[in-house]
Amino acid sequence: MTALDLERIRTALADDFTTIDFVEKTGSTNTDLMQATNVADGTVLLADEQLSGKGRLGRTWTAPAGSQVIFSVLLLPESLDHLGTLPLAAGLAVTDSIEGTVLKWPNDVHIDGNKLCGILAEAGPVGQAFKAAPKTELTKVEVGKAEVNKAEVNKAEVNKAEVNKAVGSAAPSARVVVGMGINVTLTREDLPIEKATSLELEGRDTDRTELAITVLKNLRRRIAQWENQDPQLLRDYRAVCSSLGQEVRLETPSGDVTGHVDEIGEDGRIMVAGEYYSAGDVTHLRPQQ
Repeated sequence: MTALDLERIRTALADDFTTIDFVEKTGSTNTDLMQATNVADGTVLLADEQLSGKGRLGRTWTAPAGSQVIFSVLLLPESLDHLGTLPLAAGLAVTDSIEGTVLKWPNDVHIDGNKLCGILAEAGPVGQAFKAAPKTELTKVEVGKAEVNKAEVNKAEVNKAEVNKAVGSAAPSARVVVGMGINVTLTREDLPIEKATSLELEGRDTDRTELAITVLKNLRRRIAQWENQDPQLLRDYRAVCSSLGQEVRLETPSGDVTGHVDEIGEDGRIMVAGEYYSAGDVTHLRPQQ
């Protein structure tokens, strides 16, 4: 296992994210950021290992230490009106970064029909989270023994104009965390499901540090599009969505729906056989046999 180069990551992303923290092992980076106190908008938490990694509908996903790129990002949006398209934006950050990947609706990243990366976005109360850091305190996620980095110390000296600007802006409506785990060096025996893969299994020698930097850079750009409701975001998503135009079976709590995928709506919902369905409505999407 090659360790993540945290100094390199923090230097490369200094202009993109408020704080970048790291913990070797944790239950879930999403849970850590959802529960963190005195934490700023734009905080990133990286981990080498998750013991209780989770996906949609409570599904679990675990992997050996150092075999994935694992991180979560905390956001404080002013509105949750467009939350349904945030996972799509996160998925695009991965397809932007890894050649040959596509998105199975809503946000599973695939290579040749096998899952490479899972993404989960969650929303909860704002709690003790801030648009800007208090002047005298660090915006540090207090999980495990995560080390304090030099960039945090520098960013702790928030000037008065920045604080006033943050206070004057619209109050955040919720705390949103988007997390992902990208399979890098997992072997066939490591994979928790049959239809999954890793970059190593695809014959790609990958620098985890460089991959983390690239994906986070692209994620920041896609988050900006999401925040601004840039129509290019959905155009780009449709261009890499492998589900569009396919005959599928949607498994829902009220029964299966089969038909042609006609469209991905502006709100991120999928249209099958003339009806729209949100990700929360669907347990599984599978090819129609």
